[in-house]
Amino acid sequence: MASASIVVHSYPKSPSATTKTRATIPFISIVGFVHRTSAHISHLMMLSSLARPTRKGISDGLLILAMIGGVISVILAFIVFIAGTTIIPGRGDDPNHLFWKPLALVTFDGLVPNNDTSKFLVQLNWYASSFGWEYPNAPKNLPKAGITSSGLRWSSNIVNDLHQIARDLNLPQDTWDCPKFGAYEDPCGNIFFEAWRTYMVHNGLPISSWLLWVMVTSALVLGSWTMVQEWMIQKRPHWMRCRCIIGKRWCPCPKGTKEEIENHDDFVWDKVRLSYWTLSAAYFGTAATHACVTSVFFVKFLGYFEERLPEGISMRPRRRIAAEVLLWVAFGIRCFSALCMAIRWKLSRRPKGWLDGQSVGLDGDSGRSGDARYTD
Repeated sequence: MASASIVVHSYPKSPSATTKTRATIPFISIVGFVHRTSAHISHLMMLSSLARPTRKGISDGLLILAMIGGVISVILAFIVFIAGTTIIPGRGDDPNHLFWKPLALVTFDGLVPNNDTSKFLVQLNWYASSFGWEYPNAPKNLPKAGITSSGLRWSSNIVNDLHQIARDLNLPQDTWDCPKFGAYEDPCGNIFFEAWRTYMVHNGLPISSWLLWVMVTSALVLGSWTMVQEWMIQKRPHWMRCRCIIGKRWCPCPKGTKEEIENHDDFVWDKVRLSYWTLSAAYFGTAATHACVTSVFFVKFLGYFEERLPEGISMRPRRRIAAEVLLWVAFGIRCFSALCMAIRWKLSRRPKGWLDGQSVGLDGDSGRSGDARYTD
């Protein structure tokens, strides 16, 4: 049987087919390049569209955090401010007591000793806004708690507060209204007031209660003002115009007309926010520092009087750091809020060279002034 064979005939390609193939290859390359380029541009546009809201969202989040911190710090300082300014009526067998007694800055005992002269029965409390006392075991016809001075306390020098308590408790006048210390003067009939009868405090203790009240009040006012400013910036920006009579160059508030102020961008307002929040943090820190330093000196003075008491009895002078802790926490939160404002201001800063791409002169087509406002 004859073997079968397959003959494959090879025909040359026509010139027209070769030309068509060669023309298709560059066309595919161009289409691929255009596709890759458009995909890259779309990717960049997507990143740009995502970056802008994210940056704006971070700025808004920082503002919200700062405002929350501002509210908390004001509440903490306000708690210290109102502590000890009210007497809470007792219920049942519980006697009257001072409002938020543990928030006293300094506490000590005095005035009325017990029968065996081993301790004093009246507890004295010095607060940021008041000077109060408690006498739980007082006879029925005498008050069990009282406040001798509160508020600004311009005339309070601790000694006159003690004299007022002695009057309220009907102590004999010769036991507390003693003559000034001297070699030929008879001693006081009360061991507590005898210990206080020295040259150092005959005109009062050098403790400026009014100054502490001013410090805390200033921190509260400025702390509240920063939050009111935020509403003004959002709703009535022209109300934030600088109205300083002197020192205008140092005023952080914007200058100009109503239209100019309302056209300011976030960069300008964040700088205003940062200035006031930093200033309010400084006020909170000053109030906390003054409360701490004054409490330390108060206890030091009481320790000096302690040495003049008879053996076996003590005024037990002590600092109660709860109020100081609240003030320091409020200061720390204020610093955090100021830091949030600093980061927000940094985010809203104008990029370098941004003005080059703005139309700051007249628009050649319309004749209108160009808009150089930076928005993110």
